[in-house]
Amino acid sequence: MNEITYLVSFKSTDKFNNIDSGHCAAVLEKGNYTEGELVDFFIESVRTNFNLEKEREIIITNIINLTKIRRELEE
Repeated sequence: MNEITYLVSFKSTDKFNNIDSGHCAAVLEKGNYTEGELVDFFIESVRTNFNLEKEREIIITNIINLTKIRRELEE
């Protein structure tokens, strides 16, 4: 298995300071990534999954490795 599935929780604000929150799955290929690359990947995943415009501020509030949890439950 070369992919890791994450559950990403976030909050987002628009130009009127309306706050939205939600969760989405993000699938990442295993590799050597910097912290900045990972944050950018998770933010872009949220933007794509929720069709959010670039102007919206996105704050990642939680990241859970679902692949690791699934593996532990299977043992």
